[in-house]
Amino acid sequence: MQFEDLQVIWNSQHDRPLYGVDEAGLHQILRTNRVRFQRFLFWQHVQTYGSTLFVLTAIGAILIANSFGVADKIDSLRALAGWEVVALWVAMICWLQFAFAVYLGEKMRKRREQSNTHSLREDLEKEIRHTMYEIKARRNPLLGFIPPYLGAALFVLVVFGLTGISTWFFVVFVVGMVIALLMESRSQRQLAEQKMTHRLRDLEILQEKLVDPKS
Repeated sequence: MQFEDLQVIWNSQHDRPLYGVDEAGLHQILRTNRVRFQRFLFWQHVQTYGSTLFVLTAIGAILIANSFGVADKIDSLRALAGWEVVALWVAMICWLQFAFAVYLGEKMRKRREQSNTHSLREDLEKEIRHTMYEIKARRNPLLGFIPPYLGAALFVLVVFGLTGISTWFFVVFVVGMVIALLMESRSQRQLAEQKMTHRLRDLEILQEKLVDPKS
C-alpha cells in the first residue's frame, strides 16, 4: 500500500481537528489501493482456475479417449489399466477441491463485505478485515497446496505409463514437485509476512490517526 500518499495528505492538515481532515482525499487513496490489491488477488485466482481447467481438460480427454478405445488404435499408446482410471479420477477430485476451496474462500469474503459503505472508517475496517483474512490464509499454505500437487503427480504418473517413459523420470519429477511445493509454500508465507503484513500495518496506522489525529 502506498502509505506515503496517505501520509502526505495527513501531514497537510497541520494538526487541524478531525473535522478538518481531508477524509475525501484519504478515502480516494484507500479505494485506489484497494483496487490494486484486488487486482493482484484476481490474477492469483486466474492462475488457480486456469491451471485447474487445463488439467481437468487433459484428464477428461484421456478418459474419453480411453472409453471410446481411441488409445488402442495408436501404436505408441495403450488402454488405461483400472488403477490408472482411478488415479485420474482422484487427480480430478484433487484439482476440483483446490479450485473450489479458493472459490469458496473468495465467496465467503465477499459475503462478509457485501454491504456498500460510504464512510472512510467503515471502508478502512473492511480493508483491515480483508487483509487479515488473506494473511491468515497464507500463514500455513502447505496443506492447501497438497491436493493440486498430488493431482498433478497422479496425472503425470498415468501419462508416463501410457507413453512408456521410464519410471525413473517419474521419480525425478516427484522430487521436483516436492521442491516446488515447498518453494510455493515459502513464497506464500513471505507474501503474507511482507507485502500483506506491511499493508495491514499501514491500514492500522491510518485507523489510529482517524481516532486520534495527533497520534
